[in-house]
Amino acid sequence: MDYTRTSEALLDEMRSHAGEWDWLRRHIMPHTQADADQEENPAADNRRLHSTVACESLHVLAGAHLMYITPTGQQWFSLKSGREGNDKRSRYDEWFAKATEITHKALANSNFYTVIHQCFLDRCLTGTGCVFCDTLPDGSLNFTHIPTGTYAIAEGRNKIVDTLARLFKLTPHQAVEQFGYNKLPQRIRDAYDDDKRRYTEKHQYLHLVLPRPGAAFGHDLVNPLKMKWASVYMAWDSDKTIIQEGGYNEFPFLVTRFLRFGESPYGYAPGMNVKEEIKATLKLERVMDVLGEVAAFPRIMMLADQVGEVDFRAGGRTVIKPQAAGLNLPREWGTSGHYDVGKDRIQDKEEKIRQAYYVPMLQVISSVDRQMTATEVNAREGEKVLTFSPSMTLFVFDCNTLINRAFSILFRQGKFPSADMPDELVVRDQGGSEDFEIKIPAVSYNGKISQAIERAQRNGGDYYIQNALAYTQATKDPSMLEIVDMRKYARFLYENSGAPMDCLLSEDKLQQLDEQRAAASQQQAQLEAMQGAARAGRDMAVAQQAAQS
Repeated sequence: MDYTRTSEALLDEMRSHAGEWDWLRRHIMPHTQADADQEENPAADNRRLHSTVACESLHVLAGAHLMYITPTGQQWFSLKSGREGNDKRSRYDEWFAKATEITHKALANSNFYTVIHQCFLDRCLTGTGCVFCDTLPDGSLNFTHIPTGTYAIAEGRNKIVDTLARLFKLTPHQAVEQFGYNKLPQRIRDAYDDDKRRYTEKHQYLHLVLPRPGAAFGHDLVNPLKMKWASVYMAWDSDKTIIQEGGYNEFPFLVTRFLRFGESPYGYAPGMNVKEEIKATLKLERVMDVLGEVAAFPRIMMLADQVGEVDFRAGGRTVIKPQAAGLNLPREWGTSGHYDVGKDRIQDKEEKIRQAYYVPMLQVISSVDRQMTATEVNAREGEKVLTFSPSMTLFVFDCNTLINRAFSILFRQGKFPSADMPDELVVRDQGGSEDFEIKIPAVSYNGKISQAIERAQRNGGDYYIQNALAYTQATKDPSMLEIVDMRKYARFLYENSGAPMDCLLSEDKLQQLDEQRAAASQQQAQLEAMQGAARAGRDMAVAQQAAQS
């Protein structure tokens, strides 16, 4: 395969969207990383052409992603068995619960939550965010934010991104550390040998990751040149020389889109819906600035021979001639603009910008100036988070790739319990070799958006239980309660409460508890039978004595 031509084609397609991204960055959040890479000294005019309202709304929306989709310190996803109807699933649930906690702990100990916030900013600003997942030398997870405009993507089947070409820059010192001195082109080696250029001069590189046809299974012992995804590094500004070729067991990038639009693999940004409002707001603000300056420092009309004689100081006195007094000069002119009309127009357009970024819905609770009941808080929050359901669903679809990558890395490192490990996670090579592939388990997302949906399920369950209890008490007929597996429903409530899984009894212990309870019940029944027999014997003896007397 010609990696150079493939990369150039991907980058050319990406550049067709660069105009939209540049406009959004320039007018909403300037000085992003991509801007710094492409324009080291931006013009002074560009630094002032952004909407502060759009920038603030963008940060509110990105912060809501952290709060409602990937909340720090909470289990925002759970690993579960992918086999429906498995008779061993109850035992495997405990293993998946422990694996979930281990995965969350690994994410919390890494730089994930810092990097994912940068990704969410890109997701909300340009419609597409990207994160690279790999490991540090000590084996811990490490994440890198990839700015929009520095990478190109392509999708495989099911609209899943499986190909990415990324441009980045390194100093000769960094390049030698990553690739080795002898693998670099002569131009970069010369820069490395020069003490003045080694740490300051930067060269551009390209990292291409794409599916490799006929790849082997994803074990670490597999030759990197036979892994499922090919990994190719090229010195892009030095004759596009390949300096390293390897592979990945899983696709190492998370590419998440805010919304999908058309056939493009790139996402659709909320700011695209209010481009005209942003431009109009910026223009009105400039007009209002001029009007405010004119109101504070009005224009003065005067006679030519009055130049230098008019005193503009506060309380100043200007002596004028009868001719000037007859003409009412000096006097203000051109100060009849309506400041309130312009202010109202700006407020209307700023409100549309906030609505495009869901700010009014996000601030629905903080704007209430009274104490609310828990029921009202849940209702308002449920209404709020369900507004994000389309974007949330798309993030879940995209994020499975990242969880697959993190889970597989930890699995190969032996971080998960070896006891009762589900056999569904390992797919053996049918060719007879010792190679195997790690299969990602099912993933359930537990962020506040998912919780709002599950809260509706819990409310439905609670409603049924209440009615079943009322029916049972009224009719003494337990049939409505008998159809509900209370233990399974209790597990559902516990798992979705966010409580630690270590506090939940395992199925083995629950079975022992059932056996102890059955044994105690049997002993109680035997005791009651013995007591009944004893009472019957005593009653018979009393009756015999009475008959004899």
